[in-house]
Amino acid sequence: MTSSRALWVISLPLALALALVAGCADFERGPAAPAAPDGGVSEGGANLDAAVSFAAVEAILVGSCQRCHSPGGEASDTTFLLAGDPAADLTAVVRFIDVGAPASSRLLAKMSGNGHGGGTVFAAGTPEYRTVLSWIQEGAPP
Repeated sequence: MTSSRALWVISLPLALALALVAGCADFERGPAAPAAPDGGVSEGGANLDAAVSFAAVEAILVGSCQRCHSPGGEASDTTFLLAGDPAADLTAVVRFIDVGAPASSRLLAKMSGNGHGGGTVFAAGTPEYRTVLSWIQEGAPP
């Protein structure tokens, strides 16, 4: 085998693997928004300390995660699949939370890039991350 052919044979699988990982992370999202300094109001003026409904959490997750985490998506072989149906999505999401130790929830770890093949979706401290954390801290109401 010639050296250029060997390089091609080695490079192609690596390039495909990188493309798959990059496809799951949304790199066009831009930099993470800074956390609100007072812990209560985001830059957009939303009160982050108000009660959070699952509808708000589902909107965040469907908007950011469903592209990969749906049947037929790049992450369809995982146990975290979003259907866009609130009841089904709630069932999927509660498997990844711990209301006894909200900050240790697997959902938050994955969102912040820990053990997530798609990289960081929302860094800790972003309004989206804090919304999900607040929902879990409130007992994850439907």
